[in-house]
Amino acid sequence: MLETNLITAIPDLLKEKHLLSASEILKIFLDQGHSYNKTSVYRALDQLVENNTLCRHHFTKDEAKYELREHHHVHLVCTNCGSVSTGECSYVQPDKVGSFTVDHHHTTLFGMCEKCQ
Repeated sequence: MLETNLITAIPDLLKEKHLLSASEILKIFLDQGHSYNKTSVYRALDQLVENNTLCRHHFTKDEAKYELREHHHVHLVCTNCGSVSTGECSYVQPDKVGSFTVDHHHTTLFGMCEKCQ
């Protein structure tokens, strides 16, 4: 039952907060008074990734970040401080590349944020 609640609660949270790690998600839920545990959050995240509701990103060697798959933007990762922000994506995704059918894409640009420049 808890994981069923998480299957709806996590996407709702990511609509508000956008890009979060599993530990950040768990902390927010605990701060809100929910009694979810780490294992349940990870299981729910895995299921949401498998059913194409969420995308899992590994921008740095730290924890993976999760976001709703429906977002279309570019991620800007600072190679100095590790911050991740978003920007407008100008890439036009093709339906096919040769015989390969494309269903989504991720664009990540690495550089230095304004604060670190």
